[in-house]
Amino acid sequence: MKKLTSIIVILLVVLLSSIVLADAQYPSYPAYTGPEVTITMWAWTSNEDYSIREFEKVYPNIKVQWENFAVHYPKAHTALAAGEGLPDVLMSEYTFATEFMDLGAFQPINKWLDEKKFVQLFGEAALDWCALDGEIYGTPQDSGAITMFYRKDIFDKYGLKVPTTREEFAEQARELRRLDPNINFATAPLGWALWWIGQVWQAGGKVFDYQDGKWYVDFTNPVAEEVFESMGELIDEDIMKIEMWWSPDWYNSLNEGTTAAVIIGCWFGEWLRYNAPDSEGLWRVAIPPQWNPNESHNGMIGGSGFYVTTHSKNPEAAAIFVTWLNSHPESLKCLHNDSNLPIMVSKRYEEVMDEVAGPDKFFGGQNIIEVLWETHQLVDTSFVALPIHSNIDSNLSLLLQDYNDGKIKKFADILPMWEKAVINDMKEFGFNNIVIGELP
Repeated sequence: MKKLTSIIVILLVVLLSSIVLADAQYPSYPAYTGPEVTITMWAWTSNEDYSIREFEKVYPNIKVQWENFAVHYPKAHTALAAGEGLPDVLMSEYTFATEFMDLGAFQPINKWLDEKKFVQLFGEAALDWCALDGEIYGTPQDSGAITMFYRKDIFDKYGLKVPTTREEFAEQARELRRLDPNINFATAPLGWALWWIGQVWQAGGKVFDYQDGKWYVDFTNPVAEEVFESMGELIDEDIMKIEMWWSPDWYNSLNEGTTAAVIIGCWFGEWLRYNAPDSEGLWRVAIPPQWNPNESHNGMIGGSGFYVTTHSKNPEAAAIFVTWLNSHPESLKCLHNDSNLPIMVSKRYEEVMDEVAGPDKFFGGQNIIEVLWETHQLVDTSFVALPIHSNIDSNLSLLLQDYNDGKIKKFADILPMWEKAVINDMKEFGFNNIVIGELP
């Protein structure tokens, strides 16, 4: 009996020691020192209330009122122009967050979440998505790591190989066009600058950045040119079509099997479930084909953070909330299970991954979390988005339309035209601190 008791005591000591070591790896969440408050949040994600309930158990003096206005950028800009009306916490895609920072929509939260704690929780790269000039404005929630979603039934039927390199991607696309011209191997979106920036990012490059008070713009650097030349050849040859994504026709092509693969952010799995329900069991996910297999990289398409606004009168409560929301294991489990988000940016996701991962019926029983986690780990570079993302997007949409209309003969010629349009817009908006043709 004494021996059994000793064993139990030893096991308890080992267990408690592991808990202490795990907690010591990350900063403790600060106590709230203010009065009882209710903070407001605008977020378009589903079921954020599950995390909110868990948060309010830990911080009973902070209540969170969540409002979902879908994508709320116009409403946010109106409130910012009026000087009032922004919530305490605003959800924003990383690419639009820089624009809000530049407009003064966010306030720093370094007092409650300094850089050391931020990096411990979210990593160095994520600072570019949530901070500017040393000021931290919010925390990252979900990953947009580029992933290849593909129809296994189509690949099996035509004997296609899941490409691991961009060369193999081109080979398989040409092979499918030869075998069945009625099926697209993959398509590119008409517009959506983020998708194209993501392709360059995945190749290990970028087209703009920010450093020491200067905006750097260089769309025609060698990496970007290689991406546009390589993908442009497929588009010029009509092997890869430019389509209007997010339309009923596009979703039908995914549902009915006239598109074999989609290269997109890892959050796309949930979109497939809702918009291509008849294809359940047919899809799989894979690491995106690499530009240089000897130096694996990945980029991001999408992903969003939660930022504390300048209109918040309760920044301490808001800062504590966004930190806890996007990094605490209890919240991460809620966000994964109920909001169906790839909430892999927080380093603490590893603590819950085994618990939330498993066979996924929609993806034919594949444990897609393991693959998505690997795709996110390949995102090892970062940069700051330009503060005119809407213009970057519209400029590219116009150029792609000109290409479709035959006004631009070679796809790769779009790249320098796009750069010129972006630089003109930056200058028109009064950004005189631009360094052209160079990246930091």
